[in-house]
Amino acid sequence: MSKINNPFTFIKLSRATTVCFDKENALCDGELIIKQLLILDEKNNESEIAQIISNVLNAVNERNPIADALKKQYDFELTADVKKVYSFDYQTRSMGATFKSGKTYVIGLIDNMSIKNKEIILKRCEEYINQGQDVYVLGQNINGGLNNLDAIALIITKEHIRETMKSSIQWLNNHNVDIKVVSSGNVIKASNIAYDAGVKNVNRQVSVENMTIEEIKGNADKYVVFGDAYREDKDAIIKSLENKGEKVIYINEDFDNFSKSLEESKRINNNLHRAGLFLITKALLAVFLTVMLLIGYNIKAFDNPFDLYHYFVLDALIDIVTVVLLMIDKRHNEVEGKFLFNALKISLPGAFMMFTASLAVFILYTMQRNGVVSFGIYNVDTAIAMSMIAFTVLSIPVLKKICYPLNRYRRVLVITIAFIAIISLVTSAIISYTSYKADPLFGVPFMEMNGPTYLITSIIIIVLIGLYSALYQIFGKGELYEN
Repeated sequence: MSKINNPFTFIKLSRATTVCFDKENALCDGELIIKQLLILDEKNNESEIAQIISNVLNAVNERNPIADALKKQYDFELTADVKKVYSFDYQTRSMGATFKSGKTYVIGLIDNMSIKNKEIILKRCEEYINQGQDVYVLGQNINGGLNNLDAIALIITKEHIRETMKSSIQWLNNHNVDIKVVSSGNVIKASNIAYDAGVKNVNRQVSVENMTIEEIKGNADKYVVFGDAYREDKDAIIKSLENKGEKVIYINEDFDNFSKSLEESKRINNNLHRAGLFLITKALLAVFLTVMLLIGYNIKAFDNPFDLYHYFVLDALIDIVTVVLLMIDKRHNEVEGKFLFNALKISLPGAFMMFTASLAVFILYTMQRNGVVSFGIYNVDTAIAMSMIAFTVLSIPVLKKICYPLNRYRRVLVITIAFIAIISLVTSAIISYTSYKADPLFGVPFMEMNGPTYLITSIIIIVLIGLYSALYQIFGKGELYEN
């Protein structure tokens, strides 16, 4: 069982197949929300009830979940002299005060209160309890004392789910990580909290109160929410899942570390997807080129176009820098849908565009060699230089699409890669024109280029960028990443 309490990294999270949340300490943050105030005694109106609650809060003057929640709505001045204070009891979850008028008022969880007509009032509360809400009662004893209280109002509360929990649960759902929720409390309440947090299949719920440890182990993979589960029960659930091959992370009290690790996992997962998209595009291009070169060489369409292998040196330089920069991006966006399917929809147009550039160049070269046209493409080296320039320039709009949605970092990334690509080409051109031979690193034969070939290369690039935008709308419609 992997817990977050000790060194916890995103690696554990990325390998996890099941995340088990403790409802009390992980899903909820200990705060309560006041959902509704129901007045039972018609002798008191809402403003009078509000003042009574404020008097009790001021008399006790303590911080606890129910007091903190009530103070947000009923924080009035004390209007009665206090005779005796009953501090908050965490076991019964109640507090109260006796005032000099002789009346005692108590605010406490209805299950633990000594009130008149309790069964009837509990019946009225059944709807709220079944919705996973807690019901506190404001009780009154006109003769003093904590027993045999008259219920004058009901305070409907609900536990507050951690702010980042819903997005965390959604991320786990999107990545097919099973989620279990264990609670030492009522299973219905736990299921409702889990449902509000976004956990799936919460109807698969069970109370383990009357189960043996062996029965709990046998049911560990059958249910999603487990109620009335204490430490040994939780350990049995997790151990059973691990024995069945699950990699389990148990989230108990150290939620902040989990949240940070989840964000890190999202970021790295996101960056890996982007880097993968870029490399998939280049891999598809390599496949297209290989097929074209093999066919062209075998039908004698051109002599030896395999000199294009020089391009992959320049391409490797750009790819390495691009992947490194993509991997250190600190922002993330959620990945939508099936990655491989969507990746192909986005990668194919880019790969096809770059392949088409080379195909167009070699078709023009073949036509000129056969005397059909004259575009200044006098030899295969010129065709190779044109293709390599087109590949390098066209990789920039491909990268821009992969980096979408653009933020400040990704804009800088695209500009940086464009700058490296241009500098590499310019450097290669300077070496070629000064030494009258292709530079030894990238091998771009610029000395074979002339005015018409530069113009044709530019036209091909412009046309293909337009075609790419159109193809992207058709094949890449629906982004891989959320905005």
